[in-house]
Amino acid sequence: MGNVIVVTHWLDGDVVPYIRIAKELKRRGHNVKLITHCYFENMAKMAGLEFQAWDTPEEYAELVDLMETNKSDHAFQSKKFSYSLNEFRQKTENLDIRLKEYKIVDECCQSPDTVFLCKSRSSVAAYLVAEKKKLPLATVIGYPSEVASMLLYDELEGKNDIGRLNELRRTLDLEPVDSWLQWESSAKMTMVLWPDWYDDSYVQWPTNIEAVGFPLEQGKEAFHREIPEDFSNWLEKNPNPILITGGTTKLIDKEFYTSSIEACRILGQPTILLCKYEEFVPKVLPSNVVWYKYIPLDEIMPKISVLIHHGGIGTVTGGLAAGTPQMILASYTDRPYNATLIKELGAGDYLLPGNWQPEKIAEKITALQDKSFVENCKKYILKMKENRGITVAADRVEQMMNNDEYIYSINRDFGKHGKANTVISCSSKDIESKEKEQSVIDKRRAMLLLKQKIRKNSN
Repeated sequence: MGNVIVVTHWLDGDVVPYIRIAKELKRRGHNVKLITHCYFENMAKMAGLEFQAWDTPEEYAELVDLMETNKSDHAFQSKKFSYSLNEFRQKTENLDIRLKEYKIVDECCQSPDTVFLCKSRSSVAAYLVAEKKKLPLATVIGYPSEVASMLLYDELEGKNDIGRLNELRRTLDLEPVDSWLQWESSAKMTMVLWPDWYDDSYVQWPTNIEAVGFPLEQGKEAFHREIPEDFSNWLEKNPNPILITGGTTKLIDKEFYTSSIEACRILGQPTILLCKYEEFVPKVLPSNVVWYKYIPLDEIMPKISVLIHHGGIGTVTGGLAAGTPQMILASYTDRPYNATLIKELGAGDYLLPGNWQPEKIAEKITALQDKSFVENCKKYILKMKENRGITVAADRVEQMMNNDEYIYSINRDFGKHGKANTVISCSSKDIESKEKEQSVIDKRRAMLLLKQKIRKNSN
């Protein structure tokens, strides 16, 4: 039996996958503690996990609001994204916060058989504690564009962050590192939470990496919530409705909701608006639209005709599992890239900001309901039934237990032989051919061009 510390930050899409994996490890008999924001304590308890919060409810509410007011397209708006000019980063990455989180993590892993499962990029405290205490640690990348985003971030901003990082390390009596990417890629195990068939551009990461699959499996849900009775009654009278959801974030343009709602008014089809933030909901809704703050999306997804959403990886995954056509209105973070992947798979379509006219959205929704398109989406139901992301991730955590090979330490050979001296490995594809390498390069270039286009349309 092992002692597993699961570390993550931010919103539902960044936390719920870790609760699912943690619950599976708990089922296998391990001691498991989740460290994240206080908002997720009840979810963790429902999953039977021990819990430690980073913050208070007031601090978390401030964090969510900061995400909305500090909107940027990541590295492509580098002037906004630089620490010196970004309020969000200043409040979440300053030395005091880093040391506070270090203390929280350190106090949670007194057992010598501790292993860490961590969200990439934000789990700085876990990296530091694992290094100090010589403990195994695995990092997890949650969505495809994050790989290219981190590589690009290293090029544009890494050199500006290395001084602050080494100041933090000196405070903890740790040797300095040479580069941000060296630091971020030093874990001896890195997993990505999607399968090869969804996207394979993760191979550009400079050290060992494995695609374990989406963190979604039947019977391995994080927790169970009942469908509201009044909604069940409405659904019985209004079969195959459209559903609009912007996820759990405030990092979204308000136009997302107004344009989607108006498109559904034009179509006249029964529509569910799923939005937890009242300020995003119009005061008067069309008669064909009903509003709910929460519905268990995975449970009702198979009953939806078209899913209109923001492009978050969790919603994308649920749509694929249900075989539901997806209309993605994508802006910010990973969403535009997810949108392009869904279109490539023939599982949906997308519009970028600047093209969110209700008439255009309505036209695309009509096309997505074509019988042949719907049938193509349904083929992903079987594909997703074969997905084992939670199981494989839990297997890999067990693989680290009592195994010195996975003890976290800085890769001091980083960059000596090209970018790193580690051979890239994947779970189910041979990626060493020149053709594959070129495909990866082309995908990255396409993604960067897409982000540039999005920025231009947003201005």
